[in-house]
Amino acid sequence: MRRAFTLVLLSAFAVPLAVVGMSDPAPAESAKPEAQRVLVISIPAVTWQDIQARRDKLPNLIRLLDSSAVGGLTTRAVDRKTTLADGYVTMGAGTRSVGTEMDTDGEGFEVGEPFGDVTAGQAFERRTGRDPRRGLVNLGIAGIVDKNKQELFDAEIGALGDKLASADWSRAVIANGDGYDPEELPLGGYYRRQAVSGLMGSNGEVPKGTVGPELLVADPRAPFGLRYDNDAVLRAFQTVWQPRSVVLVESSDLVREDAYRAFATPPQRDRLLTQALERTDALVGRLLREVDVQRDAVMVVGPVHPARDVHLTVAALRAPGVQPGLLRSGTTRRPGFVQLVDIAPTILDRIGLKAPDSMEGRPFEIRDEGGSAPQRRDGITDSDNAATFRDNVVGVVAVLFVIIQGVLAVAALLWLARPGRRRGIALQLAALSGLGFIAAVLLARLLPFQDWGDAAYWPALVLASVALAFLYRLAGRRDPLMSLVSALGVIVAVFVLDVLFGAPLQLSNPLGYSPLLAARFSGYGNLAYAALASAAVLLAGLLTHKIGGRRGALVAIALLAVVFVVDGAPMWGSDVGGVLSILPAFAVTGYLLLGIRIRLRNALLTVVAAIVALVAFGLFDLTRPSDKRTHLGRLFETGQTRGWSGVSTVIERKIYENLSVFLRSTWLLVVIIVLAFVAYLYNRHRDRLRAITDWVPELQASFIGFAILSVLGFALNDSGIAVPGMMLSVLNPTIVVLLVLVPRRVAPGPAEPAEAAPPEAAPPEPERVPAATRS
Repeated sequence: MRRAFTLVLLSAFAVPLAVVGMSDPAPAESAKPEAQRVLVISIPAVTWQDIQARRDKLPNLIRLLDSSAVGGLTTRAVDRKTTLADGYVTMGAGTRSVGTEMDTDGEGFEVGEPFGDVTAGQAFERRTGRDPRRGLVNLGIAGIVDKNKQELFDAEIGALGDKLASADWSRAVIANGDGYDPEELPLGGYYRRQAVSGLMGSNGEVPKGTVGPELLVADPRAPFGLRYDNDAVLRAFQTVWQPRSVVLVESSDLVREDAYRAFATPPQRDRLLTQALERTDALVGRLLREVDVQRDAVMVVGPVHPARDVHLTVAALRAPGVQPGLLRSGTTRRPGFVQLVDIAPTILDRIGLKAPDSMEGRPFEIRDEGGSAPQRRDGITDSDNAATFRDNVVGVVAVLFVIIQGVLAVAALLWLARPGRRRGIALQLAALSGLGFIAAVLLARLLPFQDWGDAAYWPALVLASVALAFLYRLAGRRDPLMSLVSALGVIVAVFVLDVLFGAPLQLSNPLGYSPLLAARFSGYGNLAYAALASAAVLLAGLLTHKIGGRRGALVAIALLAVVFVVDGAPMWGSDVGGVLSILPAFAVTGYLLLGIRIRLRNALLTVVAAIVALVAFGLFDLTRPSDKRTHLGRLFETGQTRGWSGVSTVIERKIYENLSVFLRSTWLLVVIIVLAFVAYLYNRHRDRLRAITDWVPELQASFIGFAILSVLGFALNDSGIAVPGMMLSVLNPTIVVLLVLVPRRVAPGPAEPAEAAPPEAAPPEPERVPAATRS
């Protein structure tokens, strides 16, 4: 019989896997027209807001963007804030990379340029042992390579340049962001020629290009007194714009403007940016007259966000066979968003070359979405505003979770000291509001709070949380336990439905992810997984109790199976850590709900099942086209192409990210508060906890599954302590509600003598009278 129960339990998880595996067949790919030349126009430190605010003054740029497929470009390399060198080195590697954060990052020179008492070519030979005879050299190549060897991304610096060179494609860079800093602020030195890193090979050389002072003219009104000579830039471009060439032209006036902001007043900053964009627009118009629309590809990229703040920058592609629409890539799987690492694979893809295995990026794809050209621009701008708003409030939301758990713990202890019906109702509503807050934060994404601001956002969250609490309590007017079932059920339902519809609520949500952080663009983020999985495992015990018997246990296991599949399936949650933590926790919960005793064999079986499920999801993901693969499929792909070393690097990076945030995370306070509260209850009010499990015995299985889930969730996810912090934010209100409800639901036991009253004294015996005196 137990073996049959085991088969039933495993089938509940295996059948959905099979259904998923038979769905979503890989479509056949159609051949793309290959471009004969590629022009990459770099507009550093420019956001979509900057362009939209000046669209009437930028006719050439707007015309190019409106005839292209466009998207918001996430510029994150390794750290959240990206430098100009980080952006170009990442662009050239196709993998997250960094510069050295030293002045040498900008030391790109023409071979014959003076450098001290020698030429740049001679200095390069002295540093590398190579004698460059022509073109451009990056004098900081050694430091860049050494710096990236210390990172955990296995970046191959110059991979794009090497691939182009091996296919006999010419490369050229035209850029010069030089400007003397009279205050000697840390703005990157005089030389700002980081663009050389975008197309250099692994040897630090670019065969053609112009980056010298001949591109500049003096202008006392321009930042640092210098600006581009657009005539000189055009002549340099015409020289290198040959068949089978990739040419990067940087609008370096924008580099100077961004660096000069430290010296300018706010009104002057706006004027300088407008002037730099107008000069850029004039240059773009002249460059495009040299381009053959039928044969050439034109990319517009923003390799770095403005120094003032992190924003999405501009990405656009106009090429043979490309229709206007929205860009996406296999790394984002969301229309309207691409990443910096995707630029190199896109260049190679557009000329018919396969990207090297070292590149983590994926080529741009085009989606016929977004409406008209103005609507596409407005939509991307709004997405950037939403992401910025999310990043501004996410820290406050985490603090609110700390406050909620602390207030609930203190209020519960006060109620336990002085119980009362009204105080109990208030405590129950407060705990239900704590659970409602989770759903409220997620559902708030339905409204444009990025436009309305904080003054509307925070009151709306409070009102929504309290309103949900009253609705939950109303649902439990006949059976108070239904209030808790409703609260946990809403959390599960909202998260499941959201991801089934493409996770629109997760994007730019404090409980989801931000496109500016670029950790994830689709599926479940770690906080969402934590809230969903913990709510589901607690709900499973309650459902089993409410429905009763084996039927109740099977319904609960079916719920757990749905959550498991939705969380792990590549087209939905695509959560690697979730698969490995959910299956053991849910399986143990299912065993216990069915009354099966956990033995070593069962435990080993769940571990094997988790590994098998992970492999099944991964192999299924590998059957999909490369551009549709998730984190899991790309991990398997890394193992195929680079062996164990590539996989071990990913694992090492995840462990580092987990541990690096442990002591710095606000969520650690939640863990401390809730664990201290539970420990106090266990030591001082153990009878109350025992009364809960006596009332709902099935919760013992849920609590055991929750413990397994929180430990594995912490160990297997790179968000570290935030995962158990969110899980405990679900458990704490659940326990508080149960503490309030259980005294009214459990039949009173035999009366105990009052502890304070002393035992009554036995009545005095009557005095014995000697027999001789009786009469």
